[in-house]
Amino acid sequence: MSSKTLSKWSSSNMGLACTHAISGIGFAVALACGRHTEVGSMTDLCFKERSFSRSQKHQKQISCYMLLVAVVCFILLFLTTGFEHGHIVYEVNLSLLIGLTPVYLPLILYCGLRRTRKEMGRKQCHVRNLRATCTLGLSTVIVSDLVGTMTKRRMRVSEIFVDMALLSVDNLDVGAQSPRFIELIRASVLCNDAVICPGNIGVPKMQKDMYGNILDIALLKFGLMILPSIDLLRNDHEKVANKHYTSEDKVQVTVHRTRDADGHLKLILLMKGHCEVVIRRCSTFAIRDEELPLDEQLQEIILSVADGLLEAGRHVRAFAYKELSDELEFRRFSQVNTGFEGGEYKYRDYLAVDTYSLRFLGMIATYNPPRSTIPKAVDRCRAAGIKLIVVTQRKPKMAKALAVDVGILPASFDTFQAVSLKRMPPTAEVVDMSQYADEKAQHQRRHIEQLILNQQDLVCAATSTDQLHWIADACRRLGAVVSVIGGTLHDTPAMRSSHVGVAKYGSAVMCEASADLILLDSSFATLVSVVGDSRLLFENLKKALAYCLATNICNILVYFFFFLLGIPLYIHIMDELILAFLVNLVPALTLIYEPPEENLMLQMPKVYDDFLLNSRLFFVSHILVGTIEAAAVFMTYFVFMADKGFLPRTLVALNIAWHDDMLDDITDSFGQEWSSEARRQLECQVSSLCLMSLAAMQCTNLVLTKTGRANLLAHGFRNWLLSLAVLFLICLCVLLCIMDSTVCLRLEGTNELHFGHFLLTNSPFMILLVFLETTRRYFIRLFPDSWLELATMY
Repeated sequence: MSSKTLSKWSSSNMGLACTHAISGIGFAVALACGRHTEVGSMTDLCFKERSFSRSQKHQKQISCYMLLVAVVCFILLFLTTGFEHGHIVYEVNLSLLIGLTPVYLPLILYCGLRRTRKEMGRKQCHVRNLRATCTLGLSTVIVSDLVGTMTKRRMRVSEIFVDMALLSVDNLDVGAQSPRFIELIRASVLCNDAVICPGNIGVPKMQKDMYGNILDIALLKFGLMILPSIDLLRNDHEKVANKHYTSEDKVQVTVHRTRDADGHLKLILLMKGHCEVVIRRCSTFAIRDEELPLDEQLQEIILSVADGLLEAGRHVRAFAYKELSDELEFRRFSQVNTGFEGGEYKYRDYLAVDTYSLRFLGMIATYNPPRSTIPKAVDRCRAAGIKLIVVTQRKPKMAKALAVDVGILPASFDTFQAVSLKRMPPTAEVVDMSQYADEKAQHQRRHIEQLILNQQDLVCAATSTDQLHWIADACRRLGAVVSVIGGTLHDTPAMRSSHVGVAKYGSAVMCEASADLILLDSSFATLVSVVGDSRLLFENLKKALAYCLATNICNILVYFFFFLLGIPLYIHIMDELILAFLVNLVPALTLIYEPPEENLMLQMPKVYDDFLLNSRLFFVSHILVGTIEAAAVFMTYFVFMADKGFLPRTLVALNIAWHDDMLDDITDSFGQEWSSEARRQLECQVSSLCLMSLAAMQCTNLVLTKTGRANLLAHGFRNWLLSLAVLFLICLCVLLCIMDSTVCLRLEGTNELHFGHFLLTNSPFMILLVFLETTRRYFIRLFPDSWLELATMY
């Protein structure tokens, strides 16, 4: 008995949940129940609380900001309650609360996520969880399967070894081949579990639908090209027994009933499997018309050819043949009736038929070609600072060959040579995970953490289900943002422990249910392409917030001027709502559609700068831009009031008397008396002017916010929605100038605003804003990583 313990996933006598006997009576020993079973442990892992997503972190940050604004406004209301004419005090405080509350933030975040989800859908990536659209761009580690996501989901026959010659399918002349070649192809078709779907009669052979193992499908498709009629061949060779391929014995055995040239019944046995297993059961090898004994020297030659094909990334299957013409063997086959599946005869132990002393037919190598887009995607990953961990159950030799094909390893990669010559370590290393399989779980986790820390990229060969979960969990515990691509039920715990779970199309139901994203084309390149979309979303969201927050400083200064200096200036509540939704929200949504100003896949993940609202954004929006907008508003206000007769010095400490309806004799700087009704009309005009001034300045700010570093003219104006928003803000300013203020529609004589004077007053501040922001961007480009970039590049 082998000392190696069988895997619980490969043991033929191990049952999982819901396993039952469909007929007869059965006895079993329960090894585990409930959570202690493999299915139970996977279910327990799947229901563990997941890590915080990026959007959840942003929502928490926005909630804290809104709470802070509410608390500050409540304190200010408490401090100003003692003023006379309390209704005005409450209205001014409520106006400040509306102006500072970011009511637009949730809608901007939601629209950005929806738009990015739509863009990802165009790239064959279905988004099941909106949060993942934002978190994906922050990924620092991608754990992916090597087969299926980086290679095509189909195989093709590449080489054939027959008559001691290795033939390439690309240069194959079928007509010049020997009968041994046809015999080998016939064996690959008969000893095959792939099935041609019914209902395809009359359809050309190469267009017939098939289902089964992809390797069997590749062999059957190749047989369709060589043999004249697969259906006729299979009918003449009735399959009476079939021992399916398993990962433990690594062979498939079929027995077929046919007739010889004289019409006598005979049984033939065909074997398909790994070369080293099949060749041990063979005693002869047919070369052309000769049948030679398969001695050790010949076996070494054949095995060396098989090893060479394996190192080249080929799946090699050897084939053997034997006629069960001996009466004893025929009787033994027909009497034993437990095990083999198929028609009239069934038996469990296929060794009841002598499966030794077979004739070796040859080998067929199949190739799982890599996707053409994968090498470029791997380069983009490395340029973006994303660590790539490729996991596969294949052996190290085949994993290495496939990794070379997809560009993860260089073509001249040789681990042993690099170590012996003490050269620089390669960009990735192939690790045989089976060497740690016998160690305790905590020791395996320790090895995995060391491998992750010491290697830039990893190719993990012969990886078990537990090790895949430990890899994802170790990356997360080390501080990485992990995205895991899975396709089977066993990948579900790893996907749940990651920040973003990605499923391949056609995966297990539970796997797709646990996934945040589904790759409709099952390609790794698709995931890499949508990482750029996620990063663009984060950049555009910050631009939208920088645009919206620029009006906050104006509201704050208006509030303090009202209470500290006593200037009778405040923006009406209705105008504040117009400012929040029509001036800030609607144009900010167009910034979400802004194209990238630089290649975002050449930047490192912003793991330590993952904040929508940061100090640099507040500095630019409030200090650099907000103060200029506030200055434009106050200049417009003072010029307009001076034109009406109120010089700036006469406005100080006038706020209480201005709103006293009992006073009808307030005089201006020229001795004119202003009644309560006239002051209300003037107040409405002032509120409209403040809104017009902010809309005009925000129109300029909207165009400037298109870029954070790049030259605006070089970046271009491809975002037609933003151009439409600029036109909308201009029309809004003209409309406010023509019509009455929304809160003063019942008053007469309030539409006396002159658009030319308003534009002349605000244009210097627009020019100043354009000059300062353009100069700042120029010096950021001129001196990268300078203090200016660190202080103002949000």
